[in-house]
Amino acid sequence: MWDPFSWSLSLGRVRGINVRMHVLFPVVALGLILRIAFKKDVIAGTWIDASMLMALLFFAVLLHEFGHCIGARLVDGDAHQILLWPLGGLAAIEVPHTPRANFIATAAGPAANLVICLVSGLLFLWLTDFHYRPTWNPLPTADFGGWYPYRVEANGAIYLYTWKGTSETVTSLPVIALARLFWVSWVMFLFNMVLVGFPMDAGRMFQCALWPRYGFRQSMVTAIYMGYVTALVLGVVAIFTEELLLLCLGLFIYVSCRQQFIILETGGEDSQFGDFSQGYTSLERDQPAPPRRRRQSFWQRWKQQRALKRMQREAEQREAEERRMDELLDKVQRQGQNSLTDEELRFLKRVSHKFRNRQ
Repeated sequence: MWDPFSWSLSLGRVRGINVRMHVLFPVVALGLILRIAFKKDVIAGTWIDASMLMALLFFAVLLHEFGHCIGARLVDGDAHQILLWPLGGLAAIEVPHTPRANFIATAAGPAANLVICLVSGLLFLWLTDFHYRPTWNPLPTADFGGWYPYRVEANGAIYLYTWKGTSETVTSLPVIALARLFWVSWVMFLFNMVLVGFPMDAGRMFQCALWPRYGFRQSMVTAIYMGYVTALVLGVVAIFTEELLLLCLGLFIYVSCRQQFIILETGGEDSQFGDFSQGYTSLERDQPAPPRRRRQSFWQRWKQQRALKRMQREAEQREAEERRMDELLDKVQRQGQNSLTDEELRFLKRVSHKFRNRQ
């Protein structure tokens, strides 16, 4: 089916992880750059600063998602793909169904942003002889006491704050790049840790913290309702600040929470009712003919097609895993277990665990 919203570009593979970029990512990035470039009374060349910020954001998001992948492998899980899209990134990972494993895999993403802040902050302090303080105020405008990441002079100079609180202009490109990298990664960390609601990182960590005490289902329901609150707050802030991306993020959180709630209510993990779709046959005997079913709406047909595609992908993945497992078992028989790489050992362990759970 022709669906441009599912298009993505492959950027290569890193340690068995396929990195892809959604086609909307460069489109939205270009739109944000043009928005800055044609802003009223903007200084000439500010579009260059916006381009640098987009490149640094891409780098920070990519490392954030690699953090999730590393966290998944640390708990004997695996990672398959990273998708970079306009609202951040999505990492396709598999982890054991335990609170600890899910918490570690989730927390590893924001932890990667902290590592970026630590490295870029130390380099920034070293290059400036500790004269300037890192740009840790997340607000993007001086009106709210924050740091302005764009140039304030035509030569590309930006404002930096000293430890005494006074501001000075700086033109050194390495210093400017490090200041912006620290700021972008710090904002990403705070963004992921402040929005406590599914499916954001803080929401998932919140759900993992409740999981041992209240069980998976109840903890997920609580995280979902926190997500509804987060979406509402983002909507209000988006209207107040006239930020379209914040509104889109709020809608994304709402839709994700709604879908997860439907999964729980219709037979998802720890559902109270399970799946009754096979249990109605005997009840329908000797009953009047059911009323004529309504024609499915476009939305219902789209969801059904997505479900069928997902089932097909899962079946194909199972077949591929079974084929590879047979190949690895044959390799072990011929060359011994020491011939397997770390990735192959993780694969065998993960798939073996999956097969045991199916029985």
